[in-house]
Amino acid sequence: MTRTENLTVMFTDIVGYTERTSLQSRAQNRAMLDDHNRLLFPLIGYFGGRRVKSIGDALLVTFRSPTDAVHCGMAMHDALAEYNTSRASEDQIHIRVAINVGEVRVDSRDVFGEAVNVASRVEGMTPPDLIYFTEAVYLSMNKAEVPSAPVGKVKLKGIPEEVMLFQVPIRQVNRLVAGGEDLEASTGILLYGGMHRSAEKRPGIPNLLSRVRAVKLPALNGTSTGGRRVRVLAAVLLVVALGAALWSALPVLLPALQQVAAGVPGAVGGELAGDPDDVGSEEMAPSPAPDPRAEQQRLAGDWLARGHAAFEENRRRDAVPGYEQALSLDPALQDDALLARNLVACLSWASDLAIPLIRQYPSAPIIAALAARTAVDDKGGMRAVALLRELGLADRVDPVTVALEDLTAARTCEDKLAVVKRLRVLRSPRSLPALKASVGSGVGDWFRNRCFRSEANHAIEEIKNLDAVSNG
Repeated sequence: MTRTENLTVMFTDIVGYTERTSLQSRAQNRAMLDDHNRLLFPLIGYFGGRRVKSIGDALLVTFRSPTDAVHCGMAMHDALAEYNTSRASEDQIHIRVAINVGEVRVDSRDVFGEAVNVASRVEGMTPPDLIYFTEAVYLSMNKAEVPSAPVGKVKLKGIPEEVMLFQVPIRQVNRLVAGGEDLEASTGILLYGGMHRSAEKRPGIPNLLSRVRAVKLPALNGTSTGGRRVRVLAAVLLVVALGAALWSALPVLLPALQQVAAGVPGAVGGELAGDPDDVGSEEMAPSPAPDPRAEQQRLAGDWLARGHAAFEENRRRDAVPGYEQALSLDPALQDDALLARNLVACLSWASDLAIPLIRQYPSAPIIAALAARTAVDDKGGMRAVALLRELGLADRVDPVTVALEDLTAARTCEDKLAVVKRLRVLRSPRSLPALKASVGSGVGDWFRNRCFRSEANHAIEEIKNLDAVSNG
């Protein structure tokens, strides 16, 4: 059931992820994402976030508190900065974080609405290792706990008004974190004062047990009314202590329990996981090994959906990377007709991204989409012509397009006559502007084009008459 809520929305993604996956094996990519998730997922739980979904390297998270959302972004950057110190530059993980707040539609698996769209667009323009957030977040958050600096107003696609953006300035953190302790001076690699260390101080499972054991119970001897009151008071104190300890450990338990509920193998580790040596093989059958191919196809499907969504929103430069990720995970998707059509349509506004991908996956549906695209006389159509010729498939190019290109390239009157004759046979209304331009209207044009003028005029009249009949 869908409901409406006012939430803080966070988007994150790994900088340069698309380029890195092209250079990594699947095992290396999985290891990178595992490190990314291991570092960031506990922070999301600690700062009260709900991880809505992960699509490859991208995270969509919601929070009740905008202040907690910004703190979480700061902690994410600091945790990764610490992780990167022991790794070569090509193995480091850097992310960008964007945050917005507003009314969203929520169901059990996703969130929708303009607040989500704005956060997604802001994420696309956020520099590496920084946090950008909207004016709505700035006005809602606790400014005593979050330093900020204006970025300026930006125009976001699909949003009628300009949006004012702010950022958390690096190495200027001299505030209080959510737990109340002072942050250390932000020096060296830690951009935001070591915000992740506040999460490291959270009570774990051993602390939970020690808190319960630490409750000092009074003597319970005696049957007097006073003795009964003492026993009741002791029981109440024990329940309160146990509840407080469980509540303080909830940020640790909740992410693991959510993953267990989702069926993630090995989600609960450390002291919550049993020793495998204690489990008898006769009593418990081994769990089936996860199918890596199925997981890869699932991720490919997520990226395909992300590409389609960006295309429908007219974000062509976001759509192509989505298709690229989907195809790299599952090359069989090159036979998807909708992907082929959308990818070829991106030749107009994202040709630098689409052309290499088409060259890499020249499947039958993509070739068919290219052939259809050549019938459109624009830059995308011309690029489709060039790609088909490059692939040795010039015979798939629309004949009218070929004739129009040849008319432009013809230099002698005789060559132009031959092309005009072909256009007269084809009788396409698309050729009318080119035929009229070739005839010209000046005296110089009359002498220059005299050998094919008559043929061109006949072609123009025949096409006009044919067009009039079809429209009548």
